[in-house]
Amino acid sequence: MSDTTSITELRASISGDELTLDEYLADFNERFWRPGNTIAWKLERRQTFRQPESPSWNAFNAGDWDRSLRLLEERRPKLRDYFDRVAAHGFSVHRVRVVTEPLSPYLVWELNSLLIRHQAGAAVSIVNADLLEQWERNGPLPEIFVIGPDTVYEVEYDSEGEAVGAIRCIDRATADRWMILIDALDRSGEQIDAYFDRAVAGLRPAGCDAPSV
Repeated sequence: MSDTTSITELRASISGDELTLDEYLADFNERFWRPGNTIAWKLERRQTFRQPESPSWNAFNAGDWDRSLRLLEERRPKLRDYFDRVAAHGFSVHRVRVVTEPLSPYLVWELNSLLIRHQAGAAVSIVNADLLEQWERNGPLPEIFVIGPDTVYEVEYDSEGEAVGAIRCIDRATADRWMILIDALDRSGEQIDAYFDRAVAGLRPAGCDAPSV
């Protein structure tokens, strides 16, 4: 990926089918498990999302941090089974999580979630937003998921940060451009366990209850 590649050029490459959220999830699941897929890349850029489908996020959003962490921990066996399936499929899935410090309350929650995913078998790296300057001269990078050799999803969100659908682009050249970029960020990033120990452990998101005594 050229150092001069701009956000405008990258975003202009994402054109294709507009999918509703249900269509996106169904399409993603079908393509993800196709025989022959060996790698997937995810780029997470936004600093705040809404995830009302997650019981742990709902507890965090309600200010009950201790319950939120317990619910995350309860998912560990299911996540381990899931990533065992991914490995048996011959897959590697890499997630690059961009962070801006000080961390948003949402990111404190998500990084706890991602640490458990990492411990269950996911590959997660953390990249400071400052490293994206050359690609973000005209605005932040979008949320991207690349599957297999030719499929790119730009996930779309409403103003509150809740997923509403995606643009699906099926084009090998576009997938290659995004894979090269995300791979470069992944290589320059910090593994989540090291980052968590240094910057997240012990934090409680603003707005959450103090620990009970």
